Amino acid sequence: MASNLPTKEFAVLLVIPLLISLHAFPQQAYSVDSLSASELLTKVLSRDTLDDEWSAAEKRFEALPTKVALHVLFPEVAKGIPGGFSYAAYNCSDPLHDRKVPGWGEFCVVNWLWCKQLACLERRNEASTVLLELWSHPVSFYGHMVLLQGLCRNPDAESRIAKLFRDSAADVRLRMEAAVCLLFQDGTKFHREVVAFAEPAPLKFSQPGLIRYDINLRQGLFDELASRRHLNESGVDAAVVRMGFELLLGEAEEQQKARRYGQIVSDYGQFIYADRLNIYLGIAFEPDRTLPLYAGSERNERFWHDTVANALDWWSKHERQYMQ
Repeated sequence: MASNLPTKEFAVLLVIPLLISLHAFPQQAYSVDSLSASELLTKVLSRDTLDDEWSAAEKRFEALPTKVALHVLFPEVAKGIPGGFSYAAYNCSDPLHDRKVPGWGEFCVVNWLWCKQLACLERRNEASTVLLELWSHPVSFYGHMVLLQGLCRNPDAESRIAKLFRDSAADVRLRMEAAVCLLFQDGTKFHREVVAFAEPAPLKFSQPGLIRYDINLRQGLFDELASRRHLNESGVDAAVVRMGFELLLGEAEEQQKARRYGQIVSDYGQFIYADRLNIYLGIAFEPDRTLPLYAGSERNERFWHDTVANALDWWSKHERQYMQ
């Protein structure tokens, strides 16, 4: 049947469906790739996959577009540590071996694949874009943490990280990690806020989980605030010095309690803080290790003990000027 439409209008009607089709194609391709990626990931995560088949499937998965790979991986990564543990009780090493370990295989392989995507320099910009897309749907605490760590050095994520850090309702571990990221991104800009957050931070925080263990939140923040990199940006801050000696004295008190119960303890825990303060303040708390006194089987303990003693002696004489 002959058309009564002018040639120009008829041509436009032909082009419109074509443009719609071209616009829809990437989404259709994404759906196909996602299905293929899901199947590949299932094969890579299966303990029943033969080694040669596993290697082939892993290479195919690695060749997927970054956006497809990360979107498929993230729900698996966000499941977190298996078995209700609050820490990784199994040390992942070789994915070809780890994948066969009951309970931990999927965790190790998924996180290995995730890290490979983020570590590739050629894919970094694209990977960061995907992580920013995923930020609003972190799924879980662990999912939020891996997104935060993946975006830690990305200036495009600064405002989101700052918002998380300032959210008093957020998990304190996420806020601590966010604080470390902000100090890395712009230590001068965020120094005062992080110090104000760190000073009342609990010395011990018991992480939820089937098998719990304590972490020292203030220690992690002090380590970053007293680092050489941050020192070069912000200089010596009396609040950071106070924090360091409070941590040192807290460690000394814990060791005294242990000794009262007959436990043999090392001064190394206190030495870690004394050594950090030694660098931060630029004061020689450490004695001359070449002296004969620091030879023999007890040389390390003696050196650690004397370094701590020198640091505490200095603090007893200068504490008042750092309280202002």
